[in-house]
Amino acid sequence: MIFPRSFVLDKEKITKRINSIDNSVVNFDMMYDLDGKNGLYFNITINEDKFRVVGIDSKLPKDICDYTINCSYGNKDELDNMKKHNYHIIAFYEGKSIDMNHIFNTYFKLAYGFLEHNLLGLINGYSWNGLIPSLIQAMGEENGGRSLANTPAMMVWRNFVKIPHNDGVWFVTKGNNLYGICEYAYYGTFEETEEVYEMFENIFNYQYESGAKIIAGHTIQIEDEIYLKFKEVYELEDILNGENIGTLVLEKITENEINNGL
Repeated sequence: MIFPRSFVLDKEKITKRINSIDNSVVNFDMMYDLDGKNGLYFNITINEDKFRVVGIDSKLPKDICDYTINCSYGNKDELDNMKKHNYHIIAFYEGKSIDMNHIFNTYFKLAYGFLEHNLLGLINGYSWNGLIPSLIQAMGEENGGRSLANTPAMMVWRNFVKIPHNDGVWFVTKGNNLYGICEYAYYGTFEETEEVYEMFENIFNYQYESGAKIIAGHTIQIEDEIYLKFKEVYELEDILNGENIGTLVLEKITENEINNGL
């Protein structure tokens, strides 16, 4: 979480704000009385989920800003404010859940509470993304974006990144791997942005809902006339390759080249 400056922790206001979402039980355990006056270090439990939280009186490292804040979506003013942060908090999840939807929902609650301290963004290095305050606020409203908090929503807990390269652009997902699914990449043009976004989402939803495994060499048909083949990454490996599970490149093929099954 990033902020314009350091602050003294207001446990009561944070608790009240988190409670307003769904009456979660919130408890603080301060370490060495470091409440922000001379440093910030504490544990916070939201229901059964525990975070160890450390405040650092500096900006995020430049390389982390480059692939998170600079790849984030939202209105320009809030994105510019993210870049002006001077203080950040690292929240280590130490709960027992292995359900990423549950874990991210709890991270959202934590960030929602820290809107009390002028939170500028919730940064997710695994997904190359940062959530702007207005989105976090909307996610806490019953008639707003509440469902985004506990689903694998694109441009929230996963990201759609565009990397200009030569005469075109590499589109790549980041964060699929958190859900046990490989990242996808596609080389095309900016004019294809919407089509590629829909392709990525169709394939992710298919894998997420069915549990299907896809490897290089497989083919798939989506919609009526889109046929794709999956290949290994063949360039920009350091950027395109996802963590742990890796990345598959999508390449358009003809109907005659489609395999019989996935």
